[in-house]
Amino acid sequence: MNNVKRRTLLKSGVGLGLSALAPKLTWAADSNDDSGLSPGMLKLWAQWQDALVPGAAAAGAAMYLGTQLALPRDHNSLFLRYMDWPGSYHDFYRDGLNALDTLTRARFGRTFPELDKLARATVINEISAGQPANWSGPPAGLFYFVSKADAADLVFGTVAGIQGLGLDYRAHIEPHAEWPSTRGGLPA
Repeated sequence: MNNVKRRTLLKSGVGLGLSALAPKLTWAADSNDDSGLSPGMLKLWAQWQDALVPGAAAAGAAMYLGTQLALPRDHNSLFLRYMDWPGSYHDFYRDGLNALDTLTRARFGRTFPELDKLARATVINEISAGQPANWSGPPAGLFYFVSKADAADLVFGTVAGIQGLGLDYRAHIEPHAEWPSTRGGLPA
């Protein structure tokens, strides 16, 4: 019953404000979170993100996607929000990840996380160039663009990310709460 109340609260606008006071409630979602993505899909997402922007997996890419997809459409921070995507965000990411998995299995006989750096670069180049063979998800170029923007936001859009570049953080709007990686890891 406590878990249901927490999820209901996080889905509401109050959940965003509460996350600043109690970040453990927001970030300590179990692997069967409200995003509807399996742990395997979230692992694939983290590896895909890390190939696009090194450091994304360590910054919490899987947890970030799961957390953001569990929020209402107009409350999440995913880059897709700014692309005026008319369909479901969940379906966009799920279908894009399924297409990525299908493409890598057809091309290399292995999953994306199992590929070496050169094979990953080949897959990235095919997807970024347009609609590769065996692609059955959202437009491949858009999936690449949105994925890379999400990864860049996660790695470099935080206070720690900007400071890691040797720059002063000058936010137009201060974040409500730090993303866990800016504190050196996820909360216990």
